[in-house]
Amino acid sequence: MAYRFAAFLLTVALCAAPALSFSAGAPDGACGDMIPQHHTDPQKSAAPYSIILSKKAIRAGEGVTITVQGNSNKDTIKGLLCQVRVGETPIGVFDVPPNNNNLQKLDCGSSKGSAVTHKKITNAPNSLTFNWIAPPALSEEARAYCTIALNGGVFWVKHTSDLLKVSP
Repeated sequence: MAYRFAAFLLTVALCAAPALSFSAGAPDGACGDMIPQHHTDPQKSAAPYSIILSKKAIRAGEGVTITVQGNSNKDTIKGLLCQVRVGETPIGVFDVPPNNNNLQKLDCGSSKGSAVTHKKITNAPNSLTFNWIAPPALSEEARAYCTIALNGGVFWVKHTSDLLKVSP
């Protein structure tokens, strides 16, 4: 009888762990492939979210506001990991006010603030807005990439924005 009870408790613990993982933000291990470690496969369908840039072109060193928004009221955001990349290289820095209750900066590798991720979101919003600042010497086109989670088991990886032209 004790063996059955112990097996039951182990099963419950193993099933609960993935649901509790990373509720306070993406781990830095997700920086490269942007795949959250949710122990389930990402969605293959088109993401029901839009990534909206406040501008289509900026100068190096300037910023742009990025909004990740559900396409309907039921498309809320429980988890988020965003980077701005040139090719596959994350660039720039995110600007998140310290009093923001839903978002925080994430250091990917040695790049300080090169990603933005969620904090523990209790009431999942339909949209999240944050700022990104281009590096001073950048002169290329960049794109925002976001992994967006509706919940722990339903998420889309590397959803993209329109191109952003950055000139010197």
